[in-house]
Amino acid sequence: MLVVDLLWLPATAIYGIVLFFSFCVGINLLYMVFLAWTRPSRVLKPCPPAEFPLVTVQLPIFNELYVTRRLIQAACELVWPRDRLQIQVLDDSTDETQFLAASLVRRYAAQGIDIRHIHRSDRVGFKAGALEAGLRCSDGEFIAIFDADFVPPADFLHKTIPYFNREGVGFVQARWGHLNQSYSLLTEIQSVTIDVHFFVDQPARNHGGYFMNFNGTAGVWRRAAIEDAGGWQHDTLAEDLDLSYRAQLRGWEAVYLPDVVTPAELPVTIASYRCQQRRWAAGSFACALKLLPSLLIARVSPGVKLQGAFHLLGYGTHFCLLAMFLLQPLMIYYSQRFHTVHPATGGGSPVWSLIAAIPALAPTIYLAFAQWRAGRNLPQRMPYIVAASVMGAGMMLTTVSAMLGVLYRKKSVFERTPKYGIARASDSWDGKRYTLGVDAILGAELLLACYAMGTIAYALALRNWASFVFCSYFLCGMLFVIGVSFVQLSVPIAPRAVASATTGQRDS
Repeated sequence: MLVVDLLWLPATAIYGIVLFFSFCVGINLLYMVFLAWTRPSRVLKPCPPAEFPLVTVQLPIFNELYVTRRLIQAACELVWPRDRLQIQVLDDSTDETQFLAASLVRRYAAQGIDIRHIHRSDRVGFKAGALEAGLRCSDGEFIAIFDADFVPPADFLHKTIPYFNREGVGFVQARWGHLNQSYSLLTEIQSVTIDVHFFVDQPARNHGGYFMNFNGTAGVWRRAAIEDAGGWQHDTLAEDLDLSYRAQLRGWEAVYLPDVVTPAELPVTIASYRCQQRRWAAGSFACALKLLPSLLIARVSPGVKLQGAFHLLGYGTHFCLLAMFLLQPLMIYYSQRFHTVHPATGGGSPVWSLIAAIPALAPTIYLAFAQWRAGRNLPQRMPYIVAASVMGAGMMLTTVSAMLGVLYRKKSVFERTPKYGIARASDSWDGKRYTLGVDAILGAELLLACYAMGTIAYALALRNWASFVFCSYFLCGMLFVIGVSFVQLSVPIAPRAVASATTGQRDS
């Protein structure tokens, strides 16, 4: 035990640091809720343009066999003068999606729509490279972007373009809706986590005067803002976050429109969701490393810098949670061995109790407020809110491994999130292409689940109820992710019969 005793100071110091960071993040989540609740929307009255500006609609796709038709049809149904609208299908596909897209483009072009099929064979820069290539051969003053899993409403441009009559506006972001929210437990949980971004984060940051991010799709850019900020760059996997921060550092303004909703398809498999979270975590963390130095020396207020740091380092909380989880056995041991007070002991001073309680309670309040703001029945949504928090713990290893890859300069590959054209309860992804197998990290998650069981047994033996609850929370999250991963190897999670027959969307 001598070696373990010698580790007391460094282990306790690390635990204290990560707990304090988690406490600060929890306080900031509550601050975001406060802003979203009390800060009214800025009065930005849209002024219809005297003349319809030329708008380029970019549709980046890569091997999207099941959603390409839906996307192109929706883009061609956008209400805007035909002579002031051009559509680009930015196609990097390597399968027959490229032939489907080309065929659809020819059909709509024959109807008088200005639509082009731009196919690249090298995928340099991934999505950012495709957007950059499309921009070079476009004429639009404004650039609207829709990913393959989105279905823009016909009046989208009429609801967004008027806000650009304010010359300083660089981009306008609409809210994401959900085509298949009620499809399964997994999609319900995802809707909770996405809603919190669009009902809390985006309005709080935008109305509070802080930097907000362009979400990569369902938005419109002023071409001049893209060019002034340095254009699309592909040195991170979050080209949208990167460009939006660079533009705002240059003085361009962002506008968020919560009442303009563009529905999208949520991933229906845990493997697809892992891909999405891994890409978002790696991209966000790479942007933090790239942009934080510029942000900290920028001529903006300290509040903008602080909120920008919290925003860019958002996935860093997963590092903290993993460290706290791994250190739990040592903290339990030290509290018994040296009779010291730790948050892991389940008792102690009011200060420790407060520091431990805020990171535990703030995420639930944060998620619940978003569901309430969305007009949902909060008591009915509580199981999904709790499940979203628990699954977040289960995805911890996925996001941490992605950020470690960035730290170790591992070459990042853009992992596409497979889409299957799921919009109704009767739709199925089983037997379709792009299905992903078992994630390589699943073995590590199984080991971590065993570690959690051992820690839980240790906590029970010493009647340490706080550590028991803490580790049980992580165990439930990991068992959920592991269980769904194995179940979906052979059969899909059965969709719920209560799903909407059309869009499954209840938040517009």
